[in-house]
Amino acid sequence: MEMVFLNRDIETLRSRIKGMLLLPGDEQYNRFNKAWNLIAIQKPALIAVPVTAEDIQVVVQFANERNIGIGVMATGHGIGVLCNGGILINTSCMRDVTIDPVAGRATVGAGALWKDVIVPASEYGFATLAGSAPHVGVIGYTMGGGFGYLGRKYGLNANAVTGAEVVTANGGLLHVSAEENEDLFWGVKGGGGNFGVVTSLTFRLFPVKTVYGGAVFYAVENGYEALSCFARWADTLPDEITAAFAFMNIPNLPAAPEPLRGRSVVVIKGCYCGEQPERGEQFFAPVRNIAVPIADSFSLMPVTAMDSISKDPVDPMGVMQYGGMVASLFSKAIETIVNVAGKDSASPLLMVELRRLGGMLQCNPGGIQLMGDKNAMFSINAVGATLTPQMATSVQSHLAMLKSALAPYETNEVFLNFLEAEPSAERVRAAYTKEQWERLRVLKSKYDPKNVFRFNRNIPAA
Repeated sequence: MEMVFLNRDIETLRSRIKGMLLLPGDEQYNRFNKAWNLIAIQKPALIAVPVTAEDIQVVVQFANERNIGIGVMATGHGIGVLCNGGILINTSCMRDVTIDPVAGRATVGAGALWKDVIVPASEYGFATLAGSAPHVGVIGYTMGGGFGYLGRKYGLNANAVTGAEVVTANGGLLHVSAEENEDLFWGVKGGGGNFGVVTSLTFRLFPVKTVYGGAVFYAVENGYEALSCFARWADTLPDEITAAFAFMNIPNLPAAPEPLRGRSVVVIKGCYCGEQPERGEQFFAPVRNIAVPIADSFSLMPVTAMDSISKDPVDPMGVMQYGGMVASLFSKAIETIVNVAGKDSASPLLMVELRRLGGMLQCNPGGIQLMGDKNAMFSINAVGATLTPQMATSVQSHLAMLKSALAPYETNEVFLNFLEAEPSAERVRAAYTKEQWERLRVLKSKYDPKNVFRFNRNIPAA
């Protein structure tokens, strides 16, 4: 539905904020509307580009008074629901980062990216719990959990949060922590933006300088053998190792490394973050000798180089995805995965990835449990590129086939950050336990009863 604003309302709102206010047709509207995921073509009635928390307060109060929905986006890397007809708050101009080396904490602004935090933290000998892509927004990643290569040792970044500043639906600015507004503090750490706009986030850093990590690539013909070996090996891992297995169709593009360009491959990747990083070589040895590798990048590396493990694409692109969790990889499950993603599958997907869960990923006493119960041993994340309408149709069809084939082995849980765009209510519900879901609904009733923050993976009020 197209929203019509009175000129005087727009001018009044524009005069009250230091940032920009953009209407369709304005020169910079398309720039600040554009998400990283190019499939997310949205049409907000108004875009606010704040530079202060006070700007956000004014915009939220304006929306609340008129019952207009709000969407929030820094990069739109994993945009949840399109902000059509609402007010889009683009936080990309709020990228302040402060490192407290004494407390071992970082405080970041609403639009900070992981690359804004990783290097300054490392200068004091600390690592972050960033994901595989440093160009992702810190706050969106964290409010959906935040699963990276240090996860089995240190947990999700949501669990590392110690405080936040949140603009709630009435335009108020609340500080939340374990001692102040504790109920909202609990909900922010996994509630996916349902309760307000986080304008500042403080979280713990970890004393890691060097890890042993990388990726080894084999021809896709080795898929069954490699996945079988990975499944056995993954059951033996210490918590200091976070690892993943993926089937990949690498595009024939100049950005892809020459030995891999245009090939279908399988890859085993991960890192070891123990006190003696060099021990990682012996831990990863069993999966680096399955067959003759096409490429092998395992080595000691500073934490600032961990993005090289996955080499996620940086430039915006259109993607569709599907996420889930499986209890274990026994022989029948392995056969099924090979059939839908391996050599003879005709898969158009860029990646079908399985990450080993366990360790601190599934240990969060008192907090929201986002990685399923301990019966969920692997997460699934399948991603396809949609550069043309024909590619989009093919990817959508194959994702549906993959979902159907894996259904007998899934736990019916899902990781919030791996959810597809525009997920069903049932899929959002599957990200939480029954008890946590009801508690989140009560929080929604308290802090956003009119569902102002509705353009997200939405939690309905109780």
